[in-house]
Amino acid sequence: MEKAHRLVIVLLGILMTSHGLCQSQQTWPTGDSSGKFHLVVHPMLGQIVPHRKEMQHLIQGQSVGLSVQILRRKTFSWWGMYQRQPITGAELYYSSTGNPNQLGHQFAVNYLIYRPYINANRPLYYGLGLGLGYNTKTWDLNNNHQATVISSHLNACLVLHCQYPIFQTEKTDWLLGIRMTHLSNGAYQLPNLGTNNFQMTLANQPRMILNRRPITIIDILPGFHRSRFFSLTVAGGIKETFQPLGRKYPVGNVQFNFSKAINWRHRWSVGADYLYQPALQKLWKEYKGVDASAAQCMQAGISVGYQSIFGFTTFSIQQGLYVYSPWKETGKVYHRLSIRRNFTHLPYYGKHGFWYAGLFTHWAKADHAEFGCGIDF
Repeated sequence: MEKAHRLVIVLLGILMTSHGLCQSQQTWPTGDSSGKFHLVVHPMLGQIVPHRKEMQHLIQGQSVGLSVQILRRKTFSWWGMYQRQPITGAELYYSSTGNPNQLGHQFAVNYLIYRPYINANRPLYYGLGLGLGYNTKTWDLNNNHQATVISSHLNACLVLHCQYPIFQTEKTDWLLGIRMTHLSNGAYQLPNLGTNNFQMTLANQPRMILNRRPITIIDILPGFHRSRFFSLTVAGGIKETFQPLGRKYPVGNVQFNFSKAINWRHRWSVGADYLYQPALQKLWKEYKGVDASAAQCMQAGISVGYQSIFGFTTFSIQQGLYVYSPWKETGKVYHRLSIRRNFTHLPYYGKHGFWYAGLFTHWAKADHAEFGCGIDF
């Protein structure tokens, strides 16, 4: 613990020194400088949260980390207009896990969007991030058999970050925040409990105050900004069963959703899901001694969801309930975190299409990752 405290103090010193250097160089933008790029450093202190009892013995200390971000707030964009012109950027992320011998160290490269939740001089920012992560230690049957958490070095990385300016100067904000960084391979390789690293963050960020401007152009909104519409999504993924070196099975998924706008920034949705999972044949045989039929490998459910819109990109969270699932071991409910990006330049009905990526889970345990495309009606 003392070592972690000393490292945090060193990181804070680096933060203040780098900020002073940036202030002393005339070429680096400071103050109300929307449209320009800014370097922002976040020292972090926290802990891996054991969301499964199998992880409890692996939590042995605090995690210390550092995020180096390049951020920019555009001077004006049409999609940003109804999101209060969010701050976007990229980051390089590092964090210890508190248990370097079994859980290792974590690195990631992420794309970030920070949206001001309160339109005031002291806004609350909430951020979403998605990228690629790397874990130095993995589960190994011979050398690391007790760390049944992550079995692949490469993982998807999901970031949720909330920040509030606790102190402001004329040109900068001191931001205190709480952040969750999740690494998971989406059950492509087992075991895959994933890690949730919760950390407190501190940053000194230039104030990027956006001046109001009159709107004199009438813009024709794309189809996915209608007040209500239906969408059809077809996706697939790969899921491993029975480690080590278990066989990988395909997963097929069809979704049909109805979405209705709450405002320009958010939508709610209801939908129906159909899944076909050949991997269940293996589970039926191993656990029940049953040679499963195709019908016993099918699942169907209904869901409700919440969507946050960032121009042509939409983040979605869905809560589902199985209405048909012969395989009962995963419970009655499921969850899905997903992102979709609408096509912008295709002619005719192509402009109503989108590509899609999602993570299908049962509570905090990933079942599989899925990728596909869809169309809006």
